[in-house]
Amino acid sequence: MLGIVNSGQQPSDEQWQALSPDERELIELLQKEKLTAHAVEFVTGINEDEAWRRLHGNIHTRLPRHTTPVYRMRWLKYAAVVAGLMILGAAAFFLLRKNDRSIPVVAGTYITEPANPKRATLVLANGQRIALDKSPDSKLRQDQTDITNIDTSLLAYNTSATVTKPAGYNTLIVPRGGLYKIQLADGSEVWLNAETRLRYPVHFNGVNKRTVFLESGEAYFKVKKDREKPFIVSAGGMDVTVTGTEFNINTYTNNFATTLAEGAVQVSAGANAAMLKPGEQAILTAGKLSSKEVDVDTYTAWIKGQIIFEETNLEEVMNNLARQYDLTVEFTTPQLKERKFGGRFRKTAQVEDILTAIGKAGNIQFSIKGKTIFVSPAAMQ
Repeated sequence: MLGIVNSGQQPSDEQWQALSPDERELIELLQKEKLTAHAVEFVTGINEDEAWRRLHGNIHTRLPRHTTPVYRMRWLKYAAVVAGLMILGAAAFFLLRKNDRSIPVVAGTYITEPANPKRATLVLANGQRIALDKSPDSKLRQDQTDITNIDTSLLAYNTSATVTKPAGYNTLIVPRGGLYKIQLADGSEVWLNAETRLRYPVHFNGVNKRTVFLESGEAYFKVKKDREKPFIVSAGGMDVTVTGTEFNINTYTNNFATTLAEGAVQVSAGANAAMLKPGEQAILTAGKLSSKEVDVDTYTAWIKGQIIFEETNLEEVMNNLARQYDLTVEFTTPQLKERKFGGRFRKTAQVEDILTAIGKAGNIQFSIKGKTIFVSPAAMQ
């Protein structure tokens, strides 16, 4: 019976005959007074407390005066159930309608959930996968090497100097929105940015060079000096060889870039090679290697908790933010992708505040639906 009343359908003759007298009177009253209008008003913005007050008032003022106390209690019970169903149905409809449209971005109004950067997956040489955020301050032993997950943000390797047999390779995977650091068995430190995969040996004993593989993403290396064992990072056809230094490698785009902060490195790709000095960057594009001077801070600020854009096209800006905040991006107008933007932000800032700043600078409107950012031209004033 309640399903008939709530949906607004008329009961059939058979259904009507099966109802009790007080049920029939309740249906007639609800249809006569059109109480379903209250649900519509609630959906379109009426105050919830006000909706309940008006429903309560209608129910009490329309009760037949001749009813007995028992009849009134039964009547009120049915009315309360129906009213509750209408309000719940209206609320559900309101939420569905709200989730079906994008919401304009406004500074200080936060739609998205902050991403948790302390997330990564360790894949051992035997294929076993360990979710590091689920095992804080845990330890395991592999190839006579102790591996410690410290505060779900640093993975530290410590091996015995007496080990002579080469080790297998582990892989550290950092997802979108994540950030992790690893201390390799030789003491070298590596920061892994969001959406990054690094494959490396459990230890470097029993080998004549230290080779790791940046399979995707971005990483900053602070290499422990060892002239007897050069350190080599292999990244998509580009090899970076050092003995001890600090540098950043970015493979997010088709232009792989190595930026040197300290020391010296040799970057090679096939028959091409370049020696970098601090403040220089080597770029590999379609098999061709080139170098130039750059502002190192622009390319390494991420390990210090900052995001810097320097005359960067909007497509790259948005892709960067999407990685850092675990979101996706859609441009309603493709031409917007080529607009240039520059700015400096904290990685801990809410994405809505960053988008508002970009929007004001570039006359752009952002909106968010679920985990997708929509980029559109700002409406004409």
